[in-house]
Amino acid sequence: MSKSDYLIKDLENVITGIDGEIKKIDISRLTAPGENYMSLVFRVDVQVEKDGKVETVHAVAKRLPTVIKMDFNAVAMRHEIKWYSEIAPLIKEFGQEYGIDTDFYPECLGSRLSMDTTKTNADEESVLLLKNINPDGFKNFDRIIGFDYRTAKAFLRTLATFHSIPLAMKFKKPEHFKIIKKYLESVLNDAALLDPPKNTPPNGSDTKAGGAPDIHMSPRITYEKMLEMPACQPYRANIEAMKEANKDMRDALFTPADEPWATMVHNDSWVNNIMVKLRGEEEPLVKMVDFQICTYSSFAKDLVLFLLTSVQDDVQREHLDDLLRYYYDQLTSKLEKFNIPELKLSYSDYLKELEKVAHAGEMAHVIFFVNPVFAEKGKVSDFLVGEGDMAEALHLMINNLGERQKQKIAIIMELAVKRNWA
Repeated sequence: MSKSDYLIKDLENVITGIDGEIKKIDISRLTAPGENYMSLVFRVDVQVEKDGKVETVHAVAKRLPTVIKMDFNAVAMRHEIKWYSEIAPLIKEFGQEYGIDTDFYPECLGSRLSMDTTKTNADEESVLLLKNINPDGFKNFDRIIGFDYRTAKAFLRTLATFHSIPLAMKFKKPEHFKIIKKYLESVLNDAALLDPPKNTPPNGSDTKAGGAPDIHMSPRITYEKMLEMPACQPYRANIEAMKEANKDMRDALFTPADEPWATMVHNDSWVNNIMVKLRGEEEPLVKMVDFQICTYSSFAKDLVLFLLTSVQDDVQREHLDDLLRYYYDQLTSKLEKFNIPELKLSYSDYLKELEKVAHAGEMAHVIFFVNPVFAEKGKVSDFLVGEGDMAEALHLMINNLGERQKQKIAIIMELAVKRNWA
């Protein structure tokens, strides 16, 4: 990717809250290939002068890929810009009114859907600017390893807040809740997001008309590979049942939920979308990022995805039930403050909700996600700048699972079968 591709037009008129004169803007690539599949992410350092003193504003810019053109990515970009501009302020206002800490996402420093004000979708000039929280001590954990017990609990506490606010708003602020629900459900109406790109034909099956790889069929393809794995033989009946159910990525991403437990779900709650600030003996601080495919569904979606893909192996085996109980205690304690009779959740009903959501499509989501989450570092092409074809590469990745991917799949099946999630 050339330096000229780093240019963000008219950036000084996008960024907000600048007190002084912008003297210089430095832009560099932030994330490595394989760490982000939806948008190009840049580090943006803005030097600002005021009263003879120069300070630096640290920001992150998200843009659409400049080489490959994907409607899927454009819809996701529009969805996230709207989350920060319209939904986050409602969440913050509700938190202030009810004394809830809503500081679980980075501050938005500005956004632009397009330089063409007549457009209603994102394009190559779209940009979302967020505060860079790396200098404040927030970091991503290694996706291959995952979260330890302490930081997993810290995230679950934050996740319970994220889920509880829209649940409470249904009854306490119904007019604001309607706005949030309409936004969350709008993603279901966009055919582009429900039909991700399928570009170059691979050498193999599982393609749509014209030979293009069908990403939606990725879970089923993975099930077939799982049936060949010695470690998965004890779970053959379960894998066959999952394959027969034929849950594709549409089911996985956009599973409807029954009331009253439908809420705002992140829908992409894996380790790379969670930033943690460790503070010695104090509890870690957590912020969530990438609100690109948030939807209206059960809280259980985020919980199942996170616990099965983003927690260390030994923590999963030794403490998964403890973590499930911890999230339940956090969610119910937060909801109890609102004294809403309709939101009383017993532990047995909570476990049933997890089972239902896992079977309805979230296990397919998990199984697909094992492929990119545990892909070998340094081996993933830079799809976002045109190095290779994403659809074909994912297809080949699934058909050539690495040892770490196989190992994690076996652990996931062991845990899921034990809890009747598969």
